[in-house]
Amino acid sequence: KELYDSYPENVSFKNGLAISYSKLGETQSSLGNLEKALGYFEEYTRLEKELYDSYPENVSFKNGLVLSYSWLGYHLDKMERALEAKEKYKLGLSLAKELVEKHPAFKKFHENYQWLKDKLNAT
Repeated sequence: KELYDSYPENVSFKNGLAISYSKLGETQSSLGNLEKALGYFEEYTRLEKELYDSYPENVSFKNGLVLSYSWLGYHLDKMERALEAKEKYKLGLSLAKELVEKHPAFKKFHENYQWLKDKLNAT
C-alpha cells in the first residue's frame, strides 16, 4: 500500500495492491469475518475496475475484474444480499463472455464464465 501510495501511477504497484486485497479478503472469509472480507473485496474490485478502465485491452486486467466481481458476488450471496450479488455476477458475466469469445482456447476463462452463469441461475 505504501508503494502504491507513493507511486500511484505505477501499474504494477496498483495491481499488486489489488491482488493483496483479494488475498486479505480470502483470508478474512476463511476466518468467518464476512463483513471484513467484503470490504477487502470491494477495494479489490475498485482497483481492478480502475486498471481495466485505463487498459481495456489488457487481458489480465479484464480477467482480474471478472474475478473481483465473482468474489464480491459470492460474498454478497453468503451475506444473504442476493440482489447485490446478482448485479456483480452480471457485471462479471459480460466481461467473462468477452474473454471466452476472444480467447476460446483458454479453459479457465470458460470455467469462470460457466461459474458466473450458474451463480446467476441460482440467485
